[in-house]
Amino acid sequence: MRGEKLNVGFLVTKSGRWPQELPEKRLRLYAEWLREQLGNEMNLVIPDHVMTTPQETYEAIDGFRAALVDVVVMVYGAFTADDIAAAVKQRMGVPLILWAPHEPPFDREERLWANALCAMTMNVSALRRMGYDCHPIYGDPDDDRAGGKVIRLLRAYAARKAMNGMSIGLFGYRPTNYYVSTFDEAAIRRTFGMTMNSTDLCAVDAEMKRLPEDEVSADMAYVKEHFDISRLPEGHLELHSRSFLAIKRVMREQGYDFGAIKCWPEMTTMHIQPCAVLGRLLEEGITVGCESDVDAAITQVMEQLLTGKKPFIADMIDLNEADNTMTFWHCGNAAPALHEPKYHPELCNHPLIGQGSAFWTPLRAGQVTIARLHNDGGQYQLVLMRGEALDRDRNTRGCMAFVRMEHPAREVAEALLKMGIPHHYVLVWDDCYEALKETAGVLGIPTVEL
Repeated sequence: MRGEKLNVGFLVTKSGRWPQELPEKRLRLYAEWLREQLGNEMNLVIPDHVMTTPQETYEAIDGFRAALVDVVVMVYGAFTADDIAAAVKQRMGVPLILWAPHEPPFDREERLWANALCAMTMNVSALRRMGYDCHPIYGDPDDDRAGGKVIRLLRAYAARKAMNGMSIGLFGYRPTNYYVSTFDEAAIRRTFGMTMNSTDLCAVDAEMKRLPEDEVSADMAYVKEHFDISRLPEGHLELHSRSFLAIKRVMREQGYDFGAIKCWPEMTTMHIQPCAVLGRLLEEGITVGCESDVDAAITQVMEQLLTGKKPFIADMIDLNEADNTMTFWHCGNAAPALHEPKYHPELCNHPLIGQGSAFWTPLRAGQVTIARLHNDGGQYQLVLMRGEALDRDRNTRGCMAFVRMEHPAREVAEALLKMGIPHHYVLVWDDCYEALKETAGVLGIPTVEL
């Protein structure tokens, strides 16, 4: 997925009468820490001196504006009056993270060296009176409530920037009678900055027929080499390769950043039910949500941006109160990176209707974050859950994960039902729970934690 890096401005500040040594030390240490944490992910714009006077601050702001800075992080080297934070908000209008470190060790016979918490409290109040908001953070870089939160916030703003301007490709509309797969295009544009365009499924069919035979043969050979296709029906391999290559080509030609597809009933009658195709596309970094579930596909994109890993769209089909597990299953769309090889994954036909291609495999064990964006009356909300995917073989055809939930599984299911949350959930094998919360926050989306 394309997207420019986030541009981050960084300041260390103090008012003029406070000693210089501690602020200069913090400038050096915090700038080095930020470079270590984010140097490859984001563009960091860091002045080489502590901001003390209005003139120094205005010059730094001019540099930030020239560098198109998206977010400013302001660390209190020592006590700072209201003028610097106010100038950043007034002159730049970008998000501002105010960060007050812990005080140095106290000595009863020595002066107060920083008074950072007091300064931040004062600055936040002043900004609020002016009608500005900010992110106040207290603590040191090695404290997850401080340093960890700074990183999560910056990654949240990076995700927001990356999503803004993305193009969604809609292949077909929605499966028959699937009202939950409808979407609100205006709310998507307003909330995420994404645009949407459509491509008819007949364009995929036409592209399949135009493909060079050597390209199709090469992909068929790849599939034979990498997957067990011993139970794949005659003719399904060629249709799998053709649909895989065709969708990939249309996505590229149309400039879609990600998509959602009406994968039945038309694709079923064409014998190209694309479950395994979607898994292979995701393996190559091309996200296409199944059953035209645009909101689930956006959830996938958020998880990918925050983790760099492959998410899995699934139904929750069962729960077991005795071991507090939920079973997350889908027809066969999991990216191969998620397959558990010791249980012998297979590339077969669709597990319910016997057409197309689908992976039949359990998914690997590990910590998972489970999320779902849900449009409730024009306002998005993000549902979040945590769990641990267990090391278990599949108990039916398709792709599946048995997840021991953080909270009682039955209570979680009943809450989902009470709120009317749609049936697709997006699992990612990573602990990005807090990062998703921060991202929802910067997008103005309330979070429901289950």
